[in-house]
Amino acid sequence: MQIQHSEFQDQLVRGLSHKMNNILSLFHGYLSLLLDDKKLDPELQNGLTRIKEGADAASELMDRTQALARPSSVVWREVDLCNFLPMLRASFESYAERGVKIRIDLPEKLPSVWTDASRLRVALTEIVRNACEASPRNGSVEIAVRAEHTEAAPAPNSSAQSIPWVSITITDHGAGIPAEIAGRVFDPFFSTKQKRNATGLGLPTSMGLIQQLGGYLRFESKPGRTIFHILLPSRAVQF
Repeated sequence: MQIQHSEFQDQLVRGLSHKMNNILSLFHGYLSLLLDDKKLDPELQNGLTRIKEGADAASELMDRTQALARPSSVVWREVDLCNFLPMLRASFESYAERGVKIRIDLPEKLPSVWTDASRLRVALTEIVRNACEASPRNGSVEIAVRAEHTEAAPAPNSSAQSIPWVSITITDHGAGIPAEIAGRVFDPFFSTKQKRNATGLGLPTSMGLIQQLGGYLRFESKPGRTIFHILLPSRAVQF
């Protein structure tokens, strides 16, 4: 999947997200005031709580939608993944419910990547969130980082093949992605989750952000194991 952009589309997405977030901020403000009333009827309080949950889900949807747009500015810098990933552990573990463990495997030496740290953080968090939700009770999500040889680049006819790469693999041991839907996992708004607030934008957001960073995202899946494989250009190349 290759996400195509036009400047008009990007401006439209950013503009609509901004307007919707302004509207939703009014919902959040007034709902918080109402829910602070200790004398509120329990049935009414329950209804307002559900409305607030819906507003929270809508805000998250707007944030993810905006992330799919091409950023107006990218803050490129050298990022050492051996320091970067451990700083994200607490964020990753917030999604690891039902006894799921997060394991991070880092080599002693690794080339830095040239990237936008905030966009990479969002992309990784979405994939790890998805892996945690797919994991069985008391399972594990494994994150491993390695330097890649140039022949591992997924575009054989591309001049980018000569770039040194760093790979990040994120593995879960859930039921796997059925073959009949494997081609749709990066489609916006497609989701098989039964959760009420599932948006179907987590993996498409990650795909869009990683492409913006000059990288690649692919996956392989079978029952009992799904691996998402990210390739990022090393510090040797600047975009």
